[in-house]
Amino acid sequence: MASGFKINKRGIQQISREIEREFAKNPVRIPIEADPSGFALTPAVTVNNYHGPVVTVTGDHSQLAWNNGTVNQTQQRVEQIAPGYEDLARTLTDLLANLTVLKLGEDDDAGVRDNVETVLSEVVKGTPDQGVIKRGLTMIKGLLAPIAAGIGAAVTAESTEVARHLIETLGNNLPL
Repeated sequence: MASGFKINKRGIQQISREIEREFAKNPVRIPIEADPSGFALTPAVTVNNYHGPVVTVTGDHSQLAWNNGTVNQTQQRVEQIAPGYEDLARTLTDLLANLTVLKLGEDDDAGVRDNVETVLSEVVKGTPDQGVIKRGLTMIKGLLAPIAAGIGAAVTAESTEVARHLIETLGNNLPL
């Protein structure tokens, strides 16, 4: 670096932590009004693959079918959702099942998936941490906001309505 200038990496990390704490205390709110009439999420799609191996991975539970003819694979993972969080969990699972409708970018899609999985893993605990849930929902709504506002390359009228409805529903489903 010219003339002995050095970046204070520790100072930058400290500022980043302080800014993150402030945003956690004072989340950014974007008022959006949506008309959910005529809106419905389509049910999750079943994919049938008849020509090759199928690998289904959910966490550490993987299944493999190869040259077996007809295969019926199921996973019996059932977790109890904490009381009061049922509607939130239903909305988040519907969001995951229909994420392709929103046509998010690759990074935003991954961000929504990560945050949905974080929130879903929290609502199955005996006493869910409100802070983790609020941060996750804030991130999800933030990633959906550009679509709800009609900003983006692949935004359609349908995806705008879906995003608006999801943001409103996520805001209304959080138990107090």
